[in-house]
Amino acid sequence: MTQAARRRMRAIVRAAVLGTLTALVLTSCSDGHLDVRSVPAAGWSSYGGNSANSNFSYARPPSDLALSWTRPTGGPVTSPVTMNGGGDVVVGANTPTGCNLLVLDNRNGRKNFCKRMAEGFWGNAALVDQFAQPYLGEPGRFLALTGGGAIRWRKDVIGVPTSAKFVGPGHVLITTSLGRLMIVNAQTGDPAGPEKALWTRPATDPLTGFGDCVTGGPGCAVSAPPAVDWGHERVFLNFFPEGARTSQVKALGYAREDHERTLTDLWSADLPGGVVGAPTVSADGKTVYAFGRDGRLYALDAADGTVRWSHDNGGYGFGTMSVSPDGTIVPAGTIGAPLVILHDDGDKAVEVARRDDVQTAGLSAQTAAGTVWTVVRSGPELQLELMEVDAKTGATKRTLPMPEAKGFATGVAVSAAGQIAVATNIGAVYYFNPES
Repeated sequence: MTQAARRRMRAIVRAAVLGTLTALVLTSCSDGHLDVRSVPAAGWSSYGGNSANSNFSYARPPSDLALSWTRPTGGPVTSPVTMNGGGDVVVGANTPTGCNLLVLDNRNGRKNFCKRMAEGFWGNAALVDQFAQPYLGEPGRFLALTGGGAIRWRKDVIGVPTSAKFVGPGHVLITTSLGRLMIVNAQTGDPAGPEKALWTRPATDPLTGFGDCVTGGPGCAVSAPPAVDWGHERVFLNFFPEGARTSQVKALGYAREDHERTLTDLWSADLPGGVVGAPTVSADGKTVYAFGRDGRLYALDAADGTVRWSHDNGGYGFGTMSVSPDGTIVPAGTIGAPLVILHDDGDKAVEVARRDDVQTAGLSAQTAAGTVWTVVRSGPELQLELMEVDAKTGATKRTLPMPEAKGFATGVAVSAAGQIAVATNIGAVYYFNPES
């Protein structure tokens, strides 16, 4: 059997195992009846890897991981890639013509399907369910696709949707740039509760104020994907109130009321200068992390929004981070910033490791193996490489080449089987599979 054949066989076995495990989990929660409600795909199902935006994976990438394939996207990539349960990559690109949404096969990078989405959808990272079905928005509408790319349903919305999240089995949260929030049925797109309007100003053009979403300015009500805590039924937003001078962290509940999911205000917290990027909620749901425009990282009590601690991050960089269940935090610094690993000690953040000899170039991901995967710049030509470091010491464990990769990475995605995908902003996907 050839190496390629072995790799294909292993991928098939992994997919079968993951499918079986998913079916067992769904069945165990259904009182003896098969529960086919959509839930996040195993692996890297959404922006931030999961509903919490934690950029953490319970997978353990294999020791023989190596570059398997690369593929140009035809245009710049401005949002992180996501994956379906089998490790296929879902990526959007700002292409002048042709497809700008691609689903790439994990074995060879070939297109499973591609579509032309409306101009301005670039900031959307697709949400993927256990049936490999993507959900994503474009100006003025939100769409659910089949695993083959056909439209299952579409829903008109006011504004441009951010990257969507599941808030529970069968329910998807949609948030938009003009401050509209709604929870819909993942199967039909029908409302699962009343829509919530955080802004009252009318807008007939969904792109109204959209330019401010890139900078988090006052023309964009919700400029980043929400973080969701399933256990406490809470949503956390980077929200810019109407008429305010700065954005804030806003928490909402979505508990059932009269058989509906009702979005209710819980609290709001102002940070110095406003909020940058997407919030992240801890695995236990007790802490919300967010970057302030004063260059500090803030830890807030998820129940009431009070500040537990703040830490000088030396700038806010990409405005996002990786957070493990044990409280290890890897902020995404500016391009070329050193790799810094922190730990949440409850009342303060403690620096665990710092690599001033490393130039980071994008968002990192942590895994259950206790390591951090990050993209770094190397040599006089600032070539990009994928590096794995120990999360407790910062020591390099291995470095994997990314030939001809320049610029920066939009994130590191880890499949349920431990495969890794990285996209560069210039417009290329790099995929790492085990060799044997």
